Amino acid sequence: MNAGIRKLHVQPGNPALWGAVQTPEGFNFTVAVPEGKEASLLLYKKRRKEVWAEIPLKEEERVGNVSSILVKGLDDGAFAYNYRIDGTVTQDIYTRELYGRGKFGQEMPENPDSIASLIPERPVMKTHPLKLPYEEMILYKTHVRGFTKDSGSKVQARGTFQGIREKISYLKELGINALELMPVYEFFEVQEEQPRWMPAEDELVSPAETPARINYWGYATRALYFSPKASFSATGHPVQEFAELVDALHEAGIECILEFYFGPELSMNFILGVLHYWQLTFHVDGFHLIGEGAKVVESSRDELLKKTKLIFLGFDPSRVYGEGNAPAFRNLGEHNQGYQETMRRYLKGDEGCVSGFTYYLRRNPATHGVINYFADHDGFTMADMVSYERKHNMSNGDDNTDGTSSNYSWNCGAEGVTRKKAVHHLRMQQLKNAFLMLLTSQGTPMIYGGDEFLNSQKGNNNAWCQDNRTGWVNWNNGNEGRELLEFVKQLIRFRKEHPVLHTPKEMRLMDYQGAGCPDLSYHSQRAWFSQMENTCRFIGVMYCGDYAVKESGEPDDYLYLGFNMHWNPHELALPSLPKEHVWYRAVDTSREECFAEERAEIVEGKSITVPPRSIVILIGRQA
Repeated sequence: MNAGIRKLHVQPGNPALWGAVQTPEGFNFTVAVPEGKEASLLLYKKRRKEVWAEIPLKEEERVGNVSSILVKGLDDGAFAYNYRIDGTVTQDIYTRELYGRGKFGQEMPENPDSIASLIPERPVMKTHPLKLPYEEMILYKTHVRGFTKDSGSKVQARGTFQGIREKISYLKELGINALELMPVYEFFEVQEEQPRWMPAEDELVSPAETPARINYWGYATRALYFSPKASFSATGHPVQEFAELVDALHEAGIECILEFYFGPELSMNFILGVLHYWQLTFHVDGFHLIGEGAKVVESSRDELLKKTKLIFLGFDPSRVYGEGNAPAFRNLGEHNQGYQETMRRYLKGDEGCVSGFTYYLRRNPATHGVINYFADHDGFTMADMVSYERKHNMSNGDDNTDGTSSNYSWNCGAEGVTRKKAVHHLRMQQLKNAFLMLLTSQGTPMIYGGDEFLNSQKGNNNAWCQDNRTGWVNWNNGNEGRELLEFVKQLIRFRKEHPVLHTPKEMRLMDYQGAGCPDLSYHSQRAWFSQMENTCRFIGVMYCGDYAVKESGEPDDYLYLGFNMHWNPHELALPSLPKEHVWYRAVDTSREECFAEERAEIVEGKSITVPPRSIVILIGRQA
């Protein structure tokens, strides 16, 4: 077994270099070993299961509990390694690439030597982070495997990093300039199962009697955070393939943001090491950190990450910057869960939501960006949000007890699939309303992959274990899907054409530049008012175009948005425009053709009637 050692020269290494690192002198291996435990480095010929050499890691040579050796005589790229610690073969938690895990959903083999670590060449990146301001981003979130795994995606390398590359032209055409990917690092998708309830039996079933469930999403405490996931690689070279994906995204003007789940057992030094590795090696643009290990203050104070986007579920910016202070560069972002709840409730016509609706419509703090969304991986898709009122998670194997019961959804008159044309029409109108709210809110809009063309999970609001057509994006949604997709494309273009909808600073509801009207104002049956009634479900919102500048250098247009989520039509008063300006109808979600041709219809009079459950956008321009 140890015949290979005779060809090697082993000496003390550098314990500051964690993991396995190639240096000019040789390969440096560093690993933490529990006190009093025996340990050794196992070397394999590349892609072979037999141990070629085993090098003891002597306790007397450790620094604290850290063993580090420098091995000379190893050929570049010709070997793999593991550690044997206290008699158990284990992978290096700092491994940069794993082999033996090329199939998604594969269980851990009985022979642990069949999975080992490689030392890949450091990729040569052609591009750098784009550093887009939050207010300019159109964010799209998806799962690497699920985005293209279904045959309807029409890509060659389905379910892989390369498959994402094949869809870059689609993302670009949609108008996306930032892509967030659910975990792309090496997580172990087959977990130890606890006894669970099965839907067909009213009795407890043991793990031995049921197949193991797949952790499809990848949010797990057991993971190798430095290693791009081998089963997401079409080429068998995940490091290089992921690097090429990031370069391709950057060349298309699209940022790459990665989601990481960190458990409480991980130290801050380790977490920062993970972020630094992906930042410096792959030039990614940012991270969305979730889990109990995602510590806002500690991460935000790291100097290397000051210009890298760091997104968290929620935080108090005063703990980061001090009361009343704001950074010169907004790298922190808030995954805005309050937006989702409030906007869904307002969309379906709940009472008492208009105040929260106007708050989230304009929210854009100086301290950090806000990520707005109607749907995320956890919860109903947008299509299911208007098609189901109850979760349908029986196929998950937990007797429908998993997943939230607070979906803030409305099925529009029928639960799930239906042939009723009136229900289909209302659902489509509600989805157009939702996308219009999302894409006219200040901050950063986020679209969850497939929502733009009616992707459904059949009412499953917790598809964590659904590595199948339930969890994968369905690209074949017929004429209705194509109709919604075209509407979303037009809305994204409309948002980009009007910088007043995505300003770098929060609207102040004041005319602080002497433009003749406030930067943002609210309206009802009267042109100006101070407060809406709690039962109200409609409101007019006007943006003063003088508070934003188009790319041409000219002031933006005046925009008036009439929101009516009531089941009756309502009249809204129109504020007066500057001299020689008139209101043109630009968008009306109650119409079959929602977008009007340029200057096609002038709105006469001092008010406008907004139809039930619809939104109207008027543009104020010179006649």
